[in-house]
Amino acid sequence: MRVHRTTQLLRWISAAMVLGAILALGPGAEAQRRKRRTPKSAPTAEPAAPPASAPASDAGAAAPNGDPSTTGTGTPNGAVESGAPASPAASAEPVPAADKEEPAPDYTAIRSEFTDVMDAIVQLRSRVAVLGRQLFQTRVRVQIHNRAGDTQSLARLTLTLDGAPIHKLDAGALGDEERQVFDGFAAPGPHVLAVELEQRSRDNDNYRYTMRDSYRFEVERGKATVVMLVLDDDSGIGEDFPDDGEGEYDVRTRVRVVTRELGDE
Repeated sequence: MRVHRTTQLLRWISAAMVLGAILALGPGAEAQRRKRRTPKSAPTAEPAAPPASAPASDAGAAAPNGDPSTTGTGTPNGAVESGAPASPAASAEPVPAADKEEPAPDYTAIRSEFTDVMDAIVQLRSRVAVLGRQLFQTRVRVQIHNRAGDTQSLARLTLTLDGAPIHKLDAGALGDEERQVFDGFAAPGPHVLAVELEQRSRDNDNYRYTMRDSYRFEVERGKATVVMLVLDDDSGIGEDFPDDGEGEYDVRTRVRVVTRELGDE
Protein backbone atom coordinates (compact mmCIF):
# COMPACT_ATOMS: atom_id res chain seq x y z
CA MET A 1 0.00 0.00 0.00
CA ARG A 2 2.83 2.32 0.90
CA VAL A 3 4.61 1.41 -2.35
CA HIS A 4 1.54 2.39 -4.33
CA ARG A 5 1.31 5.74 -2.58
CA THR A 6 5.01 6.34 -3.06
CA THR A 7 4.75 5.60 -6.76
CA GLN A 8 1.76 7.90 -7.12
CA LEU A 9 3.60 10.65 -5.23
CA LEU A 10 6.59 10.30 -7.54
CA ARG A 11 4.31 10.62 -10.55
CA TRP A 12 2.84 13.84 -9.15
CA ILE A 13 6.29 15.23 -8.45
CA SER A 14 7.44 14.32 -12.01
CA ALA A 15 4.33 15.87 -13.49
CA ALA A 16 4.87 19.02 -11.42
CA MET A 17 8.49 19.26 -12.55
CA VAL A 18 7.54 18.80 -16.20
CA LEU A 19 4.82 21.42 -15.87
CA GLY A 20 7.26 23.80 -14.18
CA ALA A 21 9.81 23.27 -16.93
CA ILE A 22 7.18 23.89 -19.58
CA LEU A 23 6.07 27.06 -17.84
CA ALA A 24 9.68 28.21 -17.40
CA LEU A 25 10.62 27.55 -21.01
CA GLY A 26 7.36 28.85 -22.44
CA PRO A 27 8.48 32.48 -23.16
CA GLY A 28 11.79 31.38 -24.70
CA ALA A 29 10.14 28.77 -26.91
CA GLU A 30 7.52 31.26 -28.00
CA ALA A 31 10.25 33.78 -28.87
CA GLN A 32 12.13 31.14 -30.87
CA ARG A 33 8.95 30.27 -32.80
CA ARG A 34 8.34 33.96 -33.57
CA LYS A 35 11.97 34.35 -34.64
CA ARG A 36 11.63 31.44 -37.08
CA ARG A 37 8.41 32.88 -38.47
CA THR A 38 9.94 36.37 -38.98
CA PRO A 39 11.53 36.75 -42.50
CA LYS A 40 15.25 37.37 -42.36
CA SER A 41 15.03 40.07 -45.05
CA ALA A 42 12.99 42.35 -42.77
CA PRO A 43 15.25 45.16 -41.49
CA THR A 44 13.49 45.30 -38.08
CA ALA A 45 11.37 42.94 -36.03
CA GLU A 46 8.71 43.86 -33.52
CA PRO A 47 8.49 40.98 -31.00
CA ALA A 48 5.08 40.32 -29.53
CA ALA A 49 4.34 41.03 -25.89
CA PRO A 50 5.05 38.19 -23.44
CA PRO A 51 2.15 35.87 -22.75
CA ALA A 52 -0.02 36.71 -19.79
CA SER A 53 0.49 33.25 -18.28
CA ALA A 54 4.28 33.76 -17.87
CA PRO A 55 5.41 32.86 -14.34
CA ALA A 56 6.48 35.52 -11.91
CA SER A 57 9.96 33.99 -11.74
CA ASP A 58 10.67 35.19 -15.29
CA ALA A 59 9.77 38.78 -14.50
CA GLY A 60 13.45 39.60 -14.00
CA ALA A 61 14.13 38.85 -17.64
CA ALA A 62 11.32 41.15 -18.73
CA ALA A 63 11.14 44.93 -18.51
CA PRO A 64 9.03 46.60 -15.82
CA ASN A 65 5.35 46.96 -16.59
CA GLY A 66 4.36 50.17 -18.37
CA ASP A 67 7.72 50.67 -20.21
CA PRO A 68 6.88 50.59 -23.94
CA SER A 69 10.53 50.77 -24.98
CA THR A 70 11.27 47.12 -24.19
CA THR A 71 9.63 43.77 -24.80
CA GLY A 72 9.32 40.66 -22.74
CA THR A 73 12.52 39.17 -24.14
CA GLY A 74 14.69 42.09 -23.06
CA THR A 75 15.21 43.37 -26.61
CA PRO A 76 14.62 47.14 -27.04
CA ASN A 77 11.53 47.98 -29.06
CA GLY A 78 12.41 48.55 -32.74
CA ALA A 79 15.98 47.15 -32.41
CA VAL A 80 17.29 44.59 -34.85
CA GLU A 81 17.66 41.08 -33.42
CA SER A 82 21.05 39.39 -33.56
CA GLY A 83 19.88 36.91 -36.19
CA ALA A 84 18.52 39.58 -38.63
CA PRO A 85 20.83 41.11 -41.28
CA ALA A 86 21.98 44.67 -40.79
CA SER A 87 20.07 47.36 -42.70
CA PRO A 88 21.79 49.12 -45.65
CA ALA A 89 21.83 52.39 -43.73
CA ALA A 90 23.65 50.76 -40.82
CA SER A 91 26.37 49.24 -43.00
CA ALA A 92 29.60 51.18 -43.09
CA GLU A 93 30.25 53.03 -46.38
CA PRO A 94 33.61 52.34 -48.03
CA VAL A 95 36.10 55.09 -47.50
CA PRO A 96 37.17 56.56 -50.88
CA ALA A 97 40.80 56.12 -51.67
CA ALA A 98 42.92 59.21 -51.51
CA ASP A 99 43.42 60.89 -54.91
CA LYS A 100 46.77 60.05 -56.39
CA GLU A 101 48.83 62.94 -57.62
CA GLU A 102 48.62 63.10 -61.43
CA PRO A 103 51.94 63.13 -63.27
CA ALA A 104 52.97 66.30 -65.06
CA PRO A 105 52.01 66.39 -68.78
CA ASP A 106 54.69 65.50 -71.28
CA TYR A 107 55.21 68.24 -73.87
CA THR A 108 58.15 66.60 -75.62
CA ALA A 109 56.18 65.69 -78.76
CA ILE A 110 54.64 69.17 -78.98
CA ARG A 111 58.03 70.85 -78.60
CA SER A 112 59.47 68.64 -81.33
CA GLU A 113 56.59 69.40 -83.68
CA PHE A 114 56.88 73.14 -82.95
CA THR A 115 60.60 73.03 -83.76
CA ASP A 116 59.89 71.27 -87.08
CA VAL A 117 57.28 73.88 -88.00
CA MET A 118 59.63 76.76 -87.19
CA ASP A 119 62.38 75.16 -89.31
CA ALA A 120 59.95 74.78 -92.21
CA ILE A 121 58.92 78.44 -91.89
CA VAL A 122 62.54 79.60 -91.95
CA GLN A 123 63.23 77.52 -95.06
CA LEU A 124 60.06 78.82 -96.72
CA ARG A 125 61.02 82.43 -96.01
CA SER A 126 64.41 81.83 -97.59
CA ARG A 127 62.81 80.35 -100.68
CA VAL A 128 60.34 83.23 -100.94
CA ALA A 129 63.20 85.72 -100.67
CA VAL A 130 65.11 83.99 -103.47
CA LEU A 131 61.97 83.73 -105.60
CA GLY A 132 61.20 87.40 -105.00
CA ARG A 133 64.63 88.46 -106.22
CA GLN A 134 64.20 86.31 -109.32
CA LEU A 135 60.61 87.44 -109.82
CA PHE A 136 61.37 91.14 -109.95
CA GLN A 137 64.16 90.49 -112.43
CA THR A 138 61.89 88.63 -114.91
CA ARG A 139 59.10 90.32 -116.85
CA VAL A 140 56.36 89.19 -119.23
CA ARG A 141 54.56 91.38 -121.76
CA VAL A 142 51.54 90.36 -123.82
CA GLN A 143 50.60 92.15 -127.06
CA ILE A 144 47.72 91.72 -129.52
CA HIS A 145 47.84 92.36 -133.25
CA ASN A 146 44.47 92.16 -134.99
CA ARG A 147 44.53 91.24 -138.69
CA ALA A 148 40.88 90.34 -139.00
CA GLY A 149 40.12 93.33 -141.20
CA ASP A 150 36.87 95.27 -141.40
CA THR A 151 34.63 92.31 -142.15
CA GLN A 152 34.51 91.14 -138.51
CA SER A 153 33.40 92.83 -135.30
CA LEU A 154 34.78 91.81 -131.92
CA ALA A 155 32.14 90.59 -129.47
CA ARG A 156 34.32 89.31 -126.62
CA LEU A 157 38.00 88.73 -125.87
CA THR A 158 39.52 87.22 -122.72
CA LEU A 159 43.20 86.51 -122.04
CA THR A 160 44.46 84.50 -119.06
CA LEU A 161 48.01 83.83 -117.91
CA ASP A 162 48.33 80.62 -115.90
CA GLY A 163 44.57 80.71 -115.29
CA ALA A 164 44.49 84.32 -114.02
CA PRO A 165 42.68 86.90 -116.21
CA ILE A 166 45.04 89.58 -117.51
CA HIS A 167 42.85 91.29 -120.14
CA LYS A 168 39.17 91.39 -121.03
CA LEU A 169 37.38 93.33 -123.78
CA ASP A 170 33.66 93.31 -124.66
CA ALA A 171 31.86 94.65 -127.76
CA GLY A 172 34.58 96.79 -129.23
CA ALA A 173 36.95 97.00 -132.14
CA LEU A 174 40.55 96.01 -131.62
CA GLY A 175 41.82 97.94 -134.56
CA ASP A 176 44.66 96.81 -136.74
CA GLU A 177 47.52 98.17 -134.67
CA GLU A 178 49.57 96.31 -132.11
CA ARG A 179 48.37 96.81 -128.55
CA GLN A 180 50.10 95.86 -125.32
CA VAL A 181 47.52 94.50 -122.88
CA PHE A 182 49.75 93.17 -120.08
CA ASP A 183 53.11 94.03 -118.53
CA GLY A 184 54.08 92.34 -115.28
CA PHE A 185 56.44 90.08 -113.38
CA ALA A 186 56.53 86.31 -113.65
CA ALA A 187 58.63 83.55 -112.18
CA PRO A 188 61.15 81.88 -114.47
CA GLY A 189 59.89 78.69 -116.04
CA PRO A 190 56.94 77.49 -118.12
CA HIS A 191 53.70 79.49 -118.40
CA VAL A 192 50.43 79.16 -120.34
CA LEU A 193 48.59 81.91 -122.24
CA ALA A 194 44.92 81.11 -122.99
CA VAL A 195 42.75 83.00 -125.51
CA GLU A 196 38.94 83.04 -125.72
CA LEU A 197 37.64 85.04 -128.68
CA GLU A 198 34.18 85.66 -130.14
CA GLN A 199 33.70 87.64 -133.37
CA ARG A 200 30.71 88.38 -135.59
CA SER A 201 30.30 89.19 -139.25
CA ARG A 202 29.63 92.87 -139.88
CA ASP A 203 27.35 92.04 -142.83
CA ASN A 204 25.18 89.61 -140.85
CA ASP A 205 25.73 89.05 -137.12
CA ASN A 206 23.94 85.70 -137.35
CA TYR A 207 27.29 84.42 -138.56
CA ARG A 208 29.66 84.34 -135.61
CA TYR A 209 32.26 82.09 -134.08
CA THR A 210 33.87 81.45 -130.69
CA MET A 211 37.44 80.23 -130.50
CA ARG A 212 39.48 78.97 -127.55
CA ASP A 213 43.22 78.37 -127.82
CA SER A 214 46.05 77.97 -125.33
CA TYR A 215 49.80 78.35 -125.79
CA ARG A 216 52.67 77.27 -123.58
CA PHE A 217 55.91 79.27 -123.48
CA GLU A 218 59.09 79.52 -121.38
CA VAL A 219 60.23 82.55 -119.39
CA GLU A 220 63.97 83.00 -118.89
CA ARG A 221 65.43 84.31 -115.64
CA GLY A 222 66.58 87.95 -115.69
CA LYS A 223 65.04 88.71 -119.07
CA ALA A 224 61.89 90.19 -120.59
CA THR A 225 59.64 87.82 -122.52
CA VAL A 226 57.30 89.36 -125.10
CA VAL A 227 54.32 87.26 -126.23
CA MET A 228 52.55 88.58 -129.34
CA LEU A 229 49.10 87.21 -130.17
CA VAL A 230 48.10 87.60 -133.82
CA LEU A 231 44.44 87.27 -134.88
CA ASP A 232 43.85 86.31 -138.53
CA ASP A 233 40.35 86.19 -140.04
CA ASP A 234 39.64 85.90 -143.79
CA SER A 235 36.07 84.64 -143.34
CA GLY A 236 33.52 85.70 -145.98
CA ILE A 237 30.50 83.62 -145.02
CA GLY A 238 28.48 86.60 -143.90
CA GLU A 239 28.75 88.22 -147.31
CA ASP A 240 29.04 85.22 -149.65
CA PHE A 241 26.45 82.78 -148.30
CA PRO A 242 23.37 85.03 -148.74
CA ASP A 243 24.37 85.67 -152.38
CA ASP A 244 25.23 82.22 -153.70
CA GLY A 245 24.54 79.91 -150.77
CA GLU A 246 28.18 79.22 -150.19
CA GLY A 247 30.74 80.61 -147.73
CA GLU A 248 33.46 79.70 -145.25
CA TYR A 249 35.07 80.57 -141.92
CA ASP A 250 38.80 81.14 -142.22
CA VAL A 251 40.00 81.90 -138.70
CA ARG A 252 43.20 81.26 -136.80
CA THR A 253 45.44 82.67 -134.09
CA ARG A 254 49.21 82.77 -133.99
CA VAL A 255 51.60 83.42 -131.12
CA ARG A 256 55.13 84.78 -131.45
CA VAL A 257 57.48 84.75 -128.42
CA VAL A 258 60.56 86.97 -128.22
CA THR A 259 63.11 87.14 -125.38
CA ARG A 260 64.93 90.41 -124.76
CA GLU A 261 67.44 91.71 -122.28
CA LEU A 262 66.01 94.02 -119.67
CA GLY A 263 68.51 96.76 -120.49
CA ASP A 264 67.66 96.68 -124.21
CA GLU A 265 64.06 97.80 -123.75
